[in-house]
Amino acid sequence: MLTAESSGSVLANVTPLDSGATAVNSGGAGAGVARQAASATVSAKSLRKGRQYSVKTFSSLGLTLLFVTLGCREKPIDQGALITARTVGLDDLQRGRLDEAEREFKRVIAIAPREPLGYANLGLTYLRAGRFGEAESQLERARRLDTANVDVVLTLTKLYSLTNRSAEAHQLLTPFATDPRALYALAELERESGDSGQHRYAMRLGQVQGRAPANLAVRLQLADVWLTLGQADSTLRYLEAFRQLRPEPPREAKPHLNAAIQELGARNLGVARAEFDRFLRLMEVTAPYQAALAKVSWTEGPLVGRPVIAFNPASLITMRGIAPAADSVIHFTDVTTETGLPDVGAAPTALALGDGDGEDILLVASPQVRLYTLRKGFVADAGTRMALPLPVGAVSATFADYDNDGWLDVFVIGTDGRGYLLHNRDGKQFEDVTKTAGVSDVDGARRALFVDLDHDGDLDLLLVGGKSLAVYRNNLDGTFTLAPNADGIVQGGTDAVFGDLDDDGRTDVFVASEAGLDGLFHNDGVRGFTRTADTIRGNGPVAIGDYDNDGALDLFVAGSGLWHNDGRGRFARDGRSLAVLERIRAISPSAVTFVDYDNDGWVDLLVTGAHGAALFHNDRAGRFHDGSAALPPDVRRDSIGPVLVADLDGDGDQDILFGDRTGVHLLRNDGGNAHLGMQVQLTALRAGSGKNNTFGIGSRLEVRAGELYQTRVVTGRVTPFGLGSHFKADVLRVQWTNGVPQTIYFPGTDQDVLELQQLKGSCAFLYTWDGTHFRFITDIMWQSALGMPVGIIGSQESGAGSRGVIAYAPAGASLEYVRIPGEALQPRNGRYVIQVTEELWETAYLDQLRLVAVDHPDSVEIFVDERFPPSSTANQLRLFPVTHPRPLLSAVDQHGRDVLADLRDHDFRYVSGFTPAAYQGLTEPHALILDLDAAAGAPGTLLMLRGWIFPSDASINVALSQQQKVRAELPMLEVRDAQGRWISRGSVGFPAGKDKTMVIDLAGIFPTRDHHVRIRTNLQIYWDQAFVAEELGVRSQDLGTYIPGSRLLAPDSKFLAPVSGLLHYRGFSRMYRRGGRYGPHWFDYDHVTTESPWRPITGAATRFGDVTPLLDDPDDQYVVMVPGDETTVEFEGKSLTARPPGWTRTFFLYSDGWIKDSDLNTADGTTVGPLPYHAIRSYPYAPGDAYPADSARQRYLREYNTRIIRPPPRPGAREER
Repeated sequence: MLTAESSGSVLANVTPLDSGATAVNSGGAGAGVARQAASATVSAKSLRKGRQYSVKTFSSLGLTLLFVTLGCREKPIDQGALITARTVGLDDLQRGRLDEAEREFKRVIAIAPREPLGYANLGLTYLRAGRFGEAESQLERARRLDTANVDVVLTLTKLYSLTNRSAEAHQLLTPFATDPRALYALAELERESGDSGQHRYAMRLGQVQGRAPANLAVRLQLADVWLTLGQADSTLRYLEAFRQLRPEPPREAKPHLNAAIQELGARNLGVARAEFDRFLRLMEVTAPYQAALAKVSWTEGPLVGRPVIAFNPASLITMRGIAPAADSVIHFTDVTTETGLPDVGAAPTALALGDGDGEDILLVASPQVRLYTLRKGFVADAGTRMALPLPVGAVSATFADYDNDGWLDVFVIGTDGRGYLLHNRDGKQFEDVTKTAGVSDVDGARRALFVDLDHDGDLDLLLVGGKSLAVYRNNLDGTFTLAPNADGIVQGGTDAVFGDLDDDGRTDVFVASEAGLDGLFHNDGVRGFTRTADTIRGNGPVAIGDYDNDGALDLFVAGSGLWHNDGRGRFARDGRSLAVLERIRAISPSAVTFVDYDNDGWVDLLVTGAHGAALFHNDRAGRFHDGSAALPPDVRRDSIGPVLVADLDGDGDQDILFGDRTGVHLLRNDGGNAHLGMQVQLTALRAGSGKNNTFGIGSRLEVRAGELYQTRVVTGRVTPFGLGSHFKADVLRVQWTNGVPQTIYFPGTDQDVLELQQLKGSCAFLYTWDGTHFRFITDIMWQSALGMPVGIIGSQESGAGSRGVIAYAPAGASLEYVRIPGEALQPRNGRYVIQVTEELWETAYLDQLRLVAVDHPDSVEIFVDERFPPSSTANQLRLFPVTHPRPLLSAVDQHGRDVLADLRDHDFRYVSGFTPAAYQGLTEPHALILDLDAAAGAPGTLLMLRGWIFPSDASINVALSQQQKVRAELPMLEVRDAQGRWISRGSVGFPAGKDKTMVIDLAGIFPTRDHHVRIRTNLQIYWDQAFVAEELGVRSQDLGTYIPGSRLLAPDSKFLAPVSGLLHYRGFSRMYRRGGRYGPHWFDYDHVTTESPWRPITGAATRFGDVTPLLDDPDDQYVVMVPGDETTVEFEGKSLTARPPGWTRTFFLYSDGWIKDSDLNTADGTTVGPLPYHAIRSYPYAPGDAYPADSARQRYLREYNTRIIRPPPRPGAREER
């Protein structure tokens, strides 16, 4: 995988997918001298002779503490003594040595009387000793020095709670009610108030969950309290949401969770309570639960309160007048001895940082692989409880969650030249799955990167450094497939980086080579990769990052310097810093990485190699100057091996871990956190989505804080950002790897982003004027899925970028009728008015609309069959007039649960009770078993099924085509034979979108008098209504058939053509779920926003204005609509005769057109063209296909499709560099 540091750069041999670290391996450090610790911190051992223990020596705010402003003329602070007193005091506090802790924190106060940390931790020491009065005095002094410090407020609140002052505690916390920890403390105060506060406790926990949506502990506590309150539906909602979170619960806990959910659905609260309690007990002792709880809790494990770890940056920034930190006051201090880093006894060959069992896991190979835990700066051997089953040593190692279970696995390239994939089982042990995965052949590769190359929601394996570059496609069933021709990335090399380099939403790859034959490969979606014409010279390692903050990812190649990206994937060499960077040649670089070591919001550059290390500071204009003086002198000259960059001590700045000939060393960043920073962790949904990999690797992050704008590519579990002089970011925007954006306003400094289950494609929307307002009816043109892959058939050994023979959905137009209830369409000024909108991430091509009005007796209901796949006569109006609707005798689901009440009426109350699978649109197998009446099966009897489907998308189809574990099963209709066995009557299809009715002919399907039917599927279909009805004799009644272009045969029906069509921009309606969480996405026309949530679809759309002629005939001259567009269509209603008494009117809208969604795996999905047409053979075009070139169609293109949509300017773009 690529580097996981702030810029997302790549470094030599090992780049872990980890907790925010950037790692590189040089593969063989040269000679070096024994390193002496250069720490300015006084050793704790020298202060306490005879006492042997490790001391946390991190969280220094750096040398900004050394001086006050020039005008103050105060004695400079003794930084070494200050850090030592703080460090030793925290260690004493953690170990319960309260007298010693008191002495050390008093020393902190004496050295830095304006720093709140000393008073806060002294107050906490007194609190834990039960000295409440003294504790309150110190905590109040800390609060006066830093009124915004929530840690101080939480500790003081705990003091108030312990002294029975709940009202004061509430008052103190209320101003901090946007902080999840403060909200959780308020919730705990409500819980402590007894039964009377349980409902308020639930409300507060709900607010916590809103601020921390990925926190599994909070979700389970919400389920617990709602179950206590007897609210089965609310409990069920949180447990179902929990099931979508990562990581998966322990295997032994899953049966209890499933049982609790099933019993809640049956409203058996007592049994559900028992099962939930068993599940909760098993969950509460797991590391993920404890880690989640630690993020919001106001206590530290069993201890009262939390210590303040870091010095206060806000007060120091204020003292400095918001001036930039001087480069000279930031330095890196060698703290190897104090942190307990292991003596590996040889030059390390690999370093990697992951997580397991709730702690960071440090992997060190020398070449024998060892695992260590890293917690709050302490390093401890983890080999006794977690080992890697490796028969050989390692030359590189990469952490990555390849199976999307929420646990970081390890891929190792061994000293024997083979690959080893080690699966992390629940954070407890690793197992060798190499043979099953099929990834042992690495062909001499030295580095492994995990990245979602095909945007199907899982991480593929990219191997570099061998004879050629290799790509293993992840099938997400435990196996990988070697991609022919490396999926089109045909250039081998020693290093590689990835990111969206041309801003088209897809992940591109740059490959660097020692010979200077570098290659930039553009991601063409399902077609694989294509090498671009750009020539980027220079050999050696490469890094990726936006060094000039213009919104485009740039490159640094060690052999040639900086390459500036114009935002469209075209690069030009930036010569402004060549003179400074010239000294890189003398280092013989083996690794380079962008890292914002001073948190000013501009990425700097770290270079390491056989002759030392160099650090180059970004001057906030995209130019670099030598800042290597911040590194210890011996680091600047010694041979450096593998390197890892991350915030290892949790103090908000980036530290450096590296190996050399003498072992592993840690450089603590002192002063980098004088500016504030933030870190972002993405979490994809575990179930019901399948669109993104667990930690969003490859996603694009954008952060704006005031005038400061930054862009990063996600390469690890945590992505850091410096905020410069700002205290907080204004906006965080995520563009997930499936192309869907997600925006968070005013994010926290530790921002967890949980993937939203967002509908991005579903066809155009239909609204009708009902006499008072426009009402959402349904989606239309559902029968078209232009360019959507439905599978990959076989493989193809030739052709760059080939992923096999891709099967696409049929390219023909959607020809369909949808039903509009009479009360939903009323005349306005004599005309029937409808709105056709495009509000999702797709393009609509609307060629023809017709409105059919059918008058009929009140005793008759008129339907059309609204199912998919359509019949061969979909363009014909096949009416189903039904009468005498009869309810079902019984209805149960696959568990035997009675669902008759859910199916009785069309009330948006849906049958549920099945578990979503990993992918959107698929679930565990579920069924309806319906007992029909004795007359069912006779000629003219119909089963009417009404419901909706949550569909999959193009990328999910690609993912499904790659594996064997899950297959989509269309709804099958089964009846019982004479022996009572279920026998199939074939597929009945599924509802074609939202709130659609399927008409199933029951005539002659039953072999016996048993009239039970079973409808089973694993598609995500929610049924709303089912009944049996008799069909009136359509043929004898002559209701007739209408084929567009022919005369109307039915005397009681009228065919209306549009008299007006007006295209304009409208925006996006408010979306909600009608009928609750099992209901379809529904849209409120009266609440609209004009800001688009989608990436633009580029190309030539239809210009705004009159488009009436385009809606008349199916002539390939259509309205091209992109997101936000609306076409207002009017039909003349004066020609309709008055209905006789006892009669009503039902409408049907006929549409002819296409829909092309913009999923990144849809062929040409992000552009308007190529244009479809009725004679088309396939989409994408087959050889020889082209949009018709006759004069009429070419005139249409010139006159109508003149609205050119281009990519928007980048937020940070500048006219001049």
